This record gives sequence, structure tokens and C-alpha cells, in this order.
Amino acid sequence: MPAQEVTFLACLKLTTLFVFGFFDLIMTPAYIAAGEPVLKTTGVALCGLIPAAYVAWATSPFVAAVHMHLPPYARWSRAILERFARSAPPNTRLDVTTISLIGKPRVSSMTLSDLRPAKRRLGMVNFVRDTKLANAQRQWWRFRAVGQFNVQEGNEGRIKTGWVWNEVAEGIKKRFGGAGTGAGGKIIGTGRQ
Repeated sequence: MPAQEVTFLACLKLTTLFVFGFFDLIMTPAYIAAGEPVLKTTGVALCGLIPAAYVAWATSPFVAAVHMHLPPYARWSRAILERFARSAPPNTRLDVTTISLIGKPRVSSMTLSDLRPAKRRLGMVNFVRDTKLANAQRQWWRFRAVGQFNVQEGNEGRIKTGWVWNEVAEGIKKRFGGAGTGAGGKIIGTGRQ
């Protein structure tokens, strides 16, 4: 995802939190203290709650960046990198960066074998991973692991090696028999829901 889109999403999330704070932490208590009708007070509270809930739900899977840990030999030339990307081993490490609710980058580390194609959240998610083990190992006070991702297609030209993800996504798709969706949310089969 290009820097402009990442910045826009981060600002949108942060602005939505300010709207929530204004309506639900300032206006709603003022309406309650003034003795306004319950329906009117509920409407004011929903003016802050609905946008915050929708933006949090709709934007959480968007991936800002995917960093692949390459072995040294894969960096020698473009041809070797292409060969590696087409047949990347399942234990290849990935760092997938999404944007948290407050607009801060959130990095999820995993291997290629953890990802599988899927179509969820009305097509907003095109890759998922099982987070049960990661969540079991986390302390109770830490946020749960991110398990749903939307990797956008069409940004390959903006990044020097953006084409690598398309090759890797095709490899993930082949490993799961074409189920679910590949890069960019294009339907390439029927995935388990």
C-alpha cells in the first residue's frame, strides 16, 4: 500500500477516535446532565459510536507493508529472486504491517505456511492465519494477534520489488489448491468460510 494511502488510513482512524471522544465523552454526559430525552441522548452517543466501530471494523485488515526475510543468495540477482519467490519455502519469514486503531503500525511476524487464501468480511480480507497458538502464548494484557489481512493488488509498479508479492501470493494459492482469493481480492476459487 502506498505511503499516501497508509497516511490517509492512519489519519482517518485517529480522526474517528476524536469524533468518538467528542460525542461520547463530552456531548453525551452533557446531554445526560441537562436532562435531555433518552432518545436524543442515545442518538448523540451513536453519532460517535457508529463511525468509530465501522472504521475500526472496515480498516483493520488493510496491509501497509509486507517484508519478507530473504536468504542471502536470493539477493544476488533479479533472476535468483524470481526463482526464490516462485518456490518460496513454507518456513520463509514474513513481517506483515497493518495499522492499529490509533493509527500506529502493528507488525505481525509469521511464516508463509501460516497464511492461507480466504474471502471474508465482504471481500475485505484475502489472507488469513490461525492465531490460536500465538494468542495462547501472549500475556493477557496484550492485544490479540492479527489473523485477517487484505493485501492490495496493483501497487507493484510503485515499489522496486513489488512484483515479488504476486509470485508469493500465487505460491500460497497453489499450496491451497486455488481456494479463496489471491492478491487483491480477486476470486480464484471457493474458500472455507
